[in-house]
Amino acid sequence: MVELLCAGALVLLIWMLVSKYSIVRTLARIFTGLLTLVSAAAAVALFVVGQKAHWTSDGPGMLLIMAGILFCGIFAFVFGGLFFSSFNRSSRAG
Repeated sequence: MVELLCAGALVLLIWMLVSKYSIVRTLARIFTGLLTLVSAAAAVALFVVGQKAHWTSDGPGMLLIMAGILFCGIFAFVFGGLFFSSFNRSSRAG
């Protein structure tokens, strides 16, 4: 159920980015920009936690931190790409 909700939200966000209404595109750009910044900040914060622990752990915690860095980096890359491509698309339309 959660996967379906996330997929629907992503489709809605992409629709907003290509919408013909400028206010909808602007709101989508703000949202994707915020998602990009939050994802990048989370990746940096997890990297700092890993550095403080010297990348060693007694349990699976460090593995989760490394996976979190990877996933946050992927999210930042994807939403950053959506954010910057929306500017390129709107400059061609105008």
